[in-house]
Amino acid sequence: MVANTAHGLNAVDWSMLCGVRALLGPFTVVAALGGTWLVHGIGVVATQATLEVGFRAWVGLYDPAHLGWLENENRLGELCPDPSRLAECYEEMLRPAVSVYGLYRAPDSTSTRVGDLIVVAVPGRGLSAGFLPAGSSRAIPFLPDLYLQDWGYGPYFHHTFLNQRGNWFQLPADPWDGDVWIDRESEREGSTVMVVQSGDLIAMGSSDLFVVDAESDALVVRAEQPGDLWCTGGEPPPTIPTEPARMSRAELTDSRGHLMFQLKNLKGC
Repeated sequence: MVANTAHGLNAVDWSMLCGVRALLGPFTVVAALGGTWLVHGIGVVATQATLEVGFRAWVGLYDPAHLGWLENENRLGELCPDPSRLAECYEEMLRPAVSVYGLYRAPDSTSTRVGDLIVVAVPGRGLSAGFLPAGSSRAIPFLPDLYLQDWGYGPYFHHTFLNQRGNWFQLPADPWDGDVWIDRESEREGSTVMVVQSGDLIAMGSSDLFVVDAESDALVVRAEQPGDLWCTGGEPPPTIPTEPARMSRAELTDSRGHLMFQLKNLKGC
């Protein structure tokens, strides 16, 4: 569940987040993360549905309501039509929007709260996040497993999840200690779960793979061939018959449970 959401309140001390989940301004964020606040790009809402078929892989860690806010930089003429208050309006429309999500040991808000995932949407720049451990005033920079910096595509700000219980998603360890649960209440309105399906291209280590079939807990893959994503004119070369290999979810994840592959061609051709 989003513990608190707002559009750019004044900067406050990070220690306040431990008690009241207060919202923060961009300058406080820079200081809290030791000098580098990760500013990511984002475009339009991902529309892949939570399907019964396919390999359920990642869940979005953003508030879909903030995606429109990211576009404000490109809409200032429309949003600020009054020339007498341009400075005031620009400041208001370019403020960051902040969401604070509690991370728990169990899919229950009364269980032990490990800390907070703080996600900041900056108009014209995209999404960034940090993990604030319980009892701490210093956040740890956080980068999700599936991420694309170019904010004109996606959004791709998704993380591996291990299990789902209603709106609750279990996330693997790191940067927090042990697995945690997050309440993605926004899943009720529109799913941000990413599902790998047959025909997708993935990169795993030094291998580029074509997904022949996607099961709930395994992928059937073969080596990528030039015609799998043909972006030039003319007919693509024929597919060379190749014996595919079946890889279980355990073979596709590391020791903590994070998926070890990335979707390829997130921008298309």
